[in-house]
Amino acid sequence: MHDDLPATIERFYRQHRKELYSYALALTRNPEAAEDAVQTAVVGVLGRRRLPRDLRPYLLRAVRNATIDWRRACRKIEAEPAVPAPDRGSRVEVRLVLEQCLLQLPLEIREVIFLKEVVGLTFREIGVICRRPLPTVASRYRRGIETMRTFLLEESS
Repeated sequence: MHDDLPATIERFYRQHRKELYSYALALTRNPEAAEDAVQTAVVGVLGRRRLPRDLRPYLLRAVRNATIDWRRACRKIEAEPAVPAPDRGSRVEVRLVLEQCLLQLPLEIREVIFLKEVVGLTFREIGVICRRPLPTVASRYRRGIETMRTFLLEESS
């Protein structure tokens, strides 16, 4: 193992832990499972002899894989959490409405929108992480945005 590997990973983790956790939480909707997924990903990279060329997409994919393993282990589909419909107006209320929209999307679409809008990845980077072709990623993004737009228009009526 390279002597600088743990220090490099620790610096990366301190800088990106919120992003990794938020991604895992978006996929699992379970805080404990999200924390476990991030820890599994970080421990996994610590076991390597060399760091991947680009650590960020590698760890995002590792977090994704850990959440898939968690969902398989659960062997059940959890009910969507109930998010109360907030009054319109403040930033917090708008954020709650957007989160409610996002939670109603299928996991594959929710994941693409999260990686694009929250993490700031390109469609190509998302395709690498999700192991999907670029047109599929772009299509999922468009469908998700259109579904959210429709939901918001219905809510405002």
